[in-house]
Amino acid sequence: MDEFQLTTDQIAMLRALHRTLRDKRLAYRVNAVILLGTGWSAAQVAQALLVDETTVRNWFQKYQQGGKDELLSMNYLGKEPSLTTEQQAELAKHLDETISLDSNAIRCQRIMNYEL
Repeated sequence: MDEFQLTTDQIAMLRALHRTLRDKRLAYRVNAVILLGTGWSAAQVAQALLVDETTVRNWFQKYQQGGKDELLSMNYLGKEPSLTTEQQAELAKHLDETISLDSNAIRCQRIMNYEL
C-alpha cells in the first residue's frame, strides 16, 4: 500500500479537479488515483472502475511522474484508414441512405457488393 501514498493536499486537489471534469475517461483516471491514495488496492480500484489493474497502476505512475497534467494527457494516435478515399465515400453514402442495426450488417452488404 505504501507505493500509492498521497498527501492530504494532493487528495484535496484531485477531488476538486475531479468535480470539474466532463470527460468520463479523464474523471476515471483521477478517481483511480484518489482511491489508490486513500488506501484502496489496485485490484479493488480496477474492479470498481471496470478497467485492468495494470491500467490503474499506469495512471498512478503517470500522476507521480508528471502530476495532473500528465495524468490528463491523452497520447493516443490513430492509424491510417484501411479504406481508400473512394471506399470511404461509398461507405458514407451507404450510411446516409441505409439504417443498419450493427456494423456486421454493413460489412456483409459490402462483401456481397464486391462478390457480384
